Amino acid sequence: MNQHSKQFRPRISLLAFLLVVTVICLAVSHWQTSRQLATSSSEVRRLRDELGYVSIDDKSKFHAVALDTDEPNSWRWRLFIPKGHRYKWNIACENIPQNVPPAQAGVTAISNEPYWETDNEVLVTARLRQNEDRDWTLSVNSKIGDSKNQMAGGSLTIPEEAMTWMSTRSSTDGRVTGSNGTAVHDPDGPIILLQRRPIEKRPDGSYGPSQGPMPGFMIWLSK
Repeated sequence: MNQHSKQFRPRISLLAFLLVVTVICLAVSHWQTSRQLATSSSEVRRLRDELGYVSIDDKSKFHAVALDTDEPNSWRWRLFIPKGHRYKWNIACENIPQNVPPAQAGVTAISNEPYWETDNEVLVTARLRQNEDRDWTLSVNSKIGDSKNQMAGGSLTIPEEAMTWMSTRSSTDGRVTGSNGTAVHDPDGPIILLQRRPIEKRPDGSYGPSQGPMPGFMIWLSK
């Protein structure tokens, strides 16, 4: 007796086919929506940074964005300081390292007003000005809206001879935190807001940032 082998032909019901198509369509739609949301979020963050708003991703972290100023040797930031963190203002003009604060500040200032009992957005302004006696003053001031509790600020007088590098060196090394959009820091610090140093001449005749301490100035926050 001849028996013809029967080939297995998988069958799928119309309902199962429709379910598969539906799942694929939903997956594609979800991927496209997620991609559009990510793009939109990135654009909103960029626009907020350009307008000088702090983009806060994690309210337990310190956030800073640099703002434009119309004055030379002036810098401005908007900060977000999470609740429970109290800071000292530090300003230095000697032996400025490349990536960390110097061992000692020229001046340290701290406010006793309990601003740290709440989250705060703080407007900070720093200015470097030459006085009539040719010495310089580097100052930092802060403002927490209309709060009665403020962070205050501080200022440091810098001898003229300590700033000659500004007129004798054409290039500088340093940083302005938040200048490329909102910067996020560990709130325990230290947090360097501003640093300027001259670049050094290397043995091969080229110029670049020094890995060792240099003349310059720095403003930072510490606990």
